[in-house]
Amino acid sequence: MKVLVTDGANRVALAAVRALGRAGARVTVVEQARFAARAPAAFVSRHAARRDVLPSLEDEGAFVAALARTASDVDVILPVSTNVVLACARNRERLPARLPVPPLEVIRRANDKSSALAAARKAGVPIPPTWAPESEEEVEDLIVRIRLPAVVKLRDDEGTVLEPGLRYAICETGDQVFRAWRRLHALRPFPLVQERVRGEGFGVGLVARDGRVLASVAHRRVREYPVSGGPSSCCETVDDPRLEELAARVIGAFGWTGAAMVEFKRDDEYRLMEVNPRFWGALPLAEAAGVNLPHLLARMAMGDEPASRPVPRAGVRLRFLPMDLAAAWSALGDPVLRGRYLGGFLADLLDPGVRDGILEAGDLKASLAYLAGRLP
Repeated sequence: MKVLVTDGANRVALAAVRALGRAGARVTVVEQARFAARAPAAFVSRHAARRDVLPSLEDEGAFVAALARTASDVDVILPVSTNVVLACARNRERLPARLPVPPLEVIRRANDKSSALAAARKAGVPIPPTWAPESEEEVEDLIVRIRLPAVVKLRDDEGTVLEPGLRYAICETGDQVFRAWRRLHALRPFPLVQERVRGEGFGVGLVARDGRVLASVAHRRVREYPVSGGPSSCCETVDDPRLEELAARVIGAFGWTGAAMVEFKRDDEYRLMEVNPRFWGALPLAEAAGVNLPHLLARMAMGDEPASRPVPRAGVRLRFLPMDLAAAWSALGDPVLRGRYLGGFLADLLDPGVRDGILEAGDLKASLAYLAGRLP
């Protein structure tokens, strides 16, 4: 099987390339010119058979034309970033290979937190109290009524290239809510305001066809970076039927086909945070737990579904060392997090059973290329 993976500088793409290569696929990797000034990590992976630099997505027509040329002899295209997923969905008829992503309107509904939360609530999935003000006057009216702290977050990330910590703001006062809403509104219209859910973060990464989950791996966020709330710097698989059931309800509500991550936080109950309509940061955890989701997705696109759902191992832990080090360092100034983050980081560093999501001795060149790409 020949598979093309996009966004070769992205650590998620590197995880997908490694997983596909280990499963025996012949992998082609592409990246936009604007992100390929330094050798993209997946380009130099030992699992990449071919690589190509494409025009940047600002010229979508040129990007898609080049992608179609490169994909002329592959079986499946697996887009990685949200913007490339959307571009591929918009131009599906121009691409010569199988593309296991939902229709464009479904992706946009799932990527829009307001519509995703509405669909989840209709499906009986708990959500946090959330508002979608459409003017500064509505924000002013809202801040006298909501319970603080609150989170102001972009409604979606379409067309943006932002680090996770820039997509939201945690606000302790009404004035902070107002200023954060104005700032984020300038980036993408009408951000959401949400009561902050205190508790652990959880996610269910999955592959589905027509809303039916074919394979999934659930995890909890052991540590995050930024420590105020962000992607996992360390995560661990969990066996939780309730969590899996809620994720399946969300995916079923969209009739989803393809890969997705359904994210929750848990206080007294799991509450949906968002749906990521693509591969996710903790993707290598799934393979470490025994479930090769990129390969399953490519096989699904070829019409080969697994006879039964694979069962991931629970208690498998994965860290991303550079992020985890940054998280431990950041937590030094937080008396609440300091002990858990620093102690946990050191314990995991000394535990040979904890896998790393980037650093692989057998693919060291790609590991070092990713680290070099994060340098200023």
